[in-house]
Amino acid sequence: MKDHYNSSFALSGLLFLILILLSSLFSDLSAQVSGIVKNSTTNEVLSGITVTIDDSQTGMHTDENGYFEFDISDFPITITLSSVGFKSKSVPIFNAVKELVIYLEPDILGMEEIVIVPDRTINPITNYSHIAISSVTLDELTSRNVTTAVDVLRSESGVFIQQTSVGQGSIYVRGRAGRDVLYLFNGFRINPSFVRSGQNQYFGAIDPLLISQIDVYRGPVSVYYGSDALSGGVNVNPIVKEFTFENKFSGETRSIVNFNGNGEKSIHAKASYQSPGFTFFAGGSFRDFDYYKMSKKTDESLWFPYDRNLENADFQFKSYELSSRIKTSSASELTLVSYLGEIPDAPRLDRVTMGYGIEDSPVNEHPRSGYYSNTSPLLFWGNTVEYSASARKPFFENISLKAGYFKLKDHRKEQDYAINNSPEFSIVTADRDYSFGINDTTSLDQNTSDQYQFSVDVQSSISEKLYVKWGTDISYDIVYSERFTNYGSSSLPRYPDGSKFWLTGLFAQIDQTLADRWNLEYGVRYSHTFIDIPFEGINTSRKHDPYSDNFGQLTGSFGVTYNLSKTSLLISNLSTGFRAPNVADLSEVGIRGSAGLFQTTSSDLEPEKTFNYDLGIRHNDGFLSLELIGYWLHYFDKIKQVPTGIIVDDTGNYIREGTDPQTADEFTEITNQNVNSLDLFGVEARADYLISSQAKTGFTFTYTYGTLTNEDNTTQPVNRVPPANGVFYIDYSPIKALSIRPQARYAFAHRRISPDEVDDVRVSKSGTDGFVNLQLLANYQIMNGLHFKLIFDNIADTAYREHASSLDGMGRNFTLSLQYTF
Repeated sequence: MKDHYNSSFALSGLLFLILILLSSLFSDLSAQVSGIVKNSTTNEVLSGITVTIDDSQTGMHTDENGYFEFDISDFPITITLSSVGFKSKSVPIFNAVKELVIYLEPDILGMEEIVIVPDRTINPITNYSHIAISSVTLDELTSRNVTTAVDVLRSESGVFIQQTSVGQGSIYVRGRAGRDVLYLFNGFRINPSFVRSGQNQYFGAIDPLLISQIDVYRGPVSVYYGSDALSGGVNVNPIVKEFTFENKFSGETRSIVNFNGNGEKSIHAKASYQSPGFTFFAGGSFRDFDYYKMSKKTDESLWFPYDRNLENADFQFKSYELSSRIKTSSASELTLVSYLGEIPDAPRLDRVTMGYGIEDSPVNEHPRSGYYSNTSPLLFWGNTVEYSASARKPFFENISLKAGYFKLKDHRKEQDYAINNSPEFSIVTADRDYSFGINDTTSLDQNTSDQYQFSVDVQSSISEKLYVKWGTDISYDIVYSERFTNYGSSSLPRYPDGSKFWLTGLFAQIDQTLADRWNLEYGVRYSHTFIDIPFEGINTSRKHDPYSDNFGQLTGSFGVTYNLSKTSLLISNLSTGFRAPNVADLSEVGIRGSAGLFQTTSSDLEPEKTFNYDLGIRHNDGFLSLELIGYWLHYFDKIKQVPTGIIVDDTGNYIREGTDPQTADEFTEITNQNVNSLDLFGVEARADYLISSQAKTGFTFTYTYGTLTNEDNTTQPVNRVPPANGVFYIDYSPIKALSIRPQARYAFAHRRISPDEVDDVRVSKSGTDGFVNLQLLANYQIMNGLHFKLIFDNIADTAYREHASSLDGMGRNFTLSLQYTF
């Protein structure tokens, strides 16, 4: 294997050098006039900007990366850039020029210039948001080493990724993950009504190659999107093409191969048609991952003591997306999107390995399962249709009607060890039992969420300095749940089959300019939740008759921005969030894990709530782009499992008072209650500095500190708070055809861990060591439209682990990609 790795590495290195030498054989293939358009306030690239050549019929829109190009034969010319929400700009050009960077200044909108802003958090007057947002665009997505969509966000400011198994991962926003973070697709909620308290794998169904942009909202956004947005939200924007002046057909094919990391072999293709009144996009991926290899410095025999588990670390991923935009009139359009992403089966490796459980020097211990998968399959199918129009009537200048249907399959399967033949683990390799077998009985746990969603967004301009966004949204989720084996026997499902969950909300936000430098954004939302759970009856193990309940919650926000100068902006924001008790909170019962606990239902829960305050500064002078934000996030009415003071048997029948089981047939009864609070404090920083036209450097840094207050007023560290982490990079382009990015992802040592983490086999009892992962990313344009990309990961072959992940990171590996666009 070592010889194979060295020969592969040498061959790829030789190929890369040859490609660099080939650059001298190609003439400049770029258009004579080309450039990128950016927002002068936020430095973000601007798509859909109209770029025209004065005194001609030639024009175009900037693409998803803000790029435009013209083939010009006669000079001088003047190009004019314009878009609603920005001041028009004319630029004289006297000769051929490439890589222009043109900044457009946001403009206060008059009543006759209003358009629908697709993101509720954006102020249509200033065209930026007062809340903290991390965004990754299509151009940035293609230059990163990504296995899943969560990998796209590694080391983004305010974000941390925890990975339980291959093909999966949870996104932490301001120190929280799982059901505390709202996942959105095209503005509609992905979170099913059975999203649980721990981390979840749902984002693994999103294809990073079929995303135009990912936006991470750092801080509660319940006032915009309702329940679950306690610490933030993540919105996936699918690819929808813009209208063009002329008919245009374009496409892309890409192949990806990884060596010595996960063995990826993937193909990806997409094609689009654009015209003045109609666009169509189709794309898809098939990705195959053969293995998972950690650093050679990692003692794999401790994590995979029985050899064969590493063989389970292979999985596949497949996806497609279709989208279309249709101009139905001069003032209205229709947008349709259909996306499907699926992992047919992938192992959850923390259930089939020992992990840090070896620190207990176990006797006769073994991994929890012979085989376990919580993606069998993991499937997300999202469909949306949106009609938007400019009515040009008082208080109804613009309106957007959107409907969606989402299906999410959270299917699991488990195989136990053969009867009386589970493996025994020993610290001494020679004493380990390798003779174990896997039971041929497969237990299937299948849970499906069908969500029907509808929203209305209205924008009203009261004056040039006062703008109102208001509307409503509705989500109806029905849960299908069943448990059975491959031999046909069935048992009580994880959730009562046919559970229903309604979420409705009315919201209004006001954007106001008080003076030249002061801007306000304040809003309120009333949310109502109705839940109907068809419990199977008092004589079943759930011991509960059908149950329904409803919850109401008021949330709000108040944001202030102050222009310190033309290049610096002070931002401040107060906001509240909530999460309504869901199907998982109210219906999960029975034996919980191997800790001797039996959970009973709770019918008196209230929504969890958060209060957030952040203060920061943004700066952009064309050379230095900087964002620095500090925050305080307070949780209260936190739902927690607490003992009831009763001992029960394995069906929940009363035995006696107490909390200490005496035999294996006794269990401590627990139930969910609103008892805890916690406080999170943090700093989020990002800086990018333009050294020259050929070089740029920058870094991100995120730090979070959390304290949990228990029902008895004792305190402890918050569970799963990420360590301080970030990335440092340098972008260098020595020639037009070549760009190189050396970067270092880093995390500080994390020793302040919670009692739950001490008991977690994914976390060492001494905490998680710090690390630096050195990487090299290179992109070479072989010819017009043909790009070769190299990602050299973990160059130093460092043995490192993201905090609370099941596996060490991949060892030294590299990924090759060949991309052709037309």
